[in-house]
Amino acid sequence: MRTNKNLLPVAAVVANALATGATADQAFKQLPARRKIGSVAYAEYVRAADLHNGLRWYPPLGLGAAATTLVAAISGLRREQTRATKTALLVAVFGTLGHLAATGRAAPTLLSLRHGDLDPTHTGAVLDRFASINAARTVAMAVTLAASATVIGSG
Repeated sequence: MRTNKNLLPVAAVVANALATGATADQAFKQLPARRKIGSVAYAEYVRAADLHNGLRWYPPLGLGAAATTLVAAISGLRREQTRATKTALLVAVFGTLGHLAATGRAAPTLLSLRHGDLDPTHTGAVLDRFASINAARTVAMAVTLAASATVIGSG
């Protein structure tokens, strides 16, 4: 089955927009709430949301965005492109690799809260570490989204 070469960049933008939006929502709205409600209450929310239904939502969303972006970028780099488009494609690849690397640290950090007692000091430290990693992930994903959109704009 042949894929329309113009459809791949659009799919990458859509997938990255969804994943970046979800991650930014967590970074800018959800995680700061832990300061108001306390780390234990926030961790209980995380258990009920992110570590429950979120386990069926976030992995396909993030991995799907990464896979779509990498396929679109590799496909695009194989064709003749302008220097600007090639640069945008490479930025999308490196942004995706940054997103995957950050997720590789963020996921186990948050998953460490899945079971056991929620000691306020330990839970706060875990959430602070997750927030820092998630901030880096948000930046990587936003860069990837911008680069993916640039490819469409230049095509």
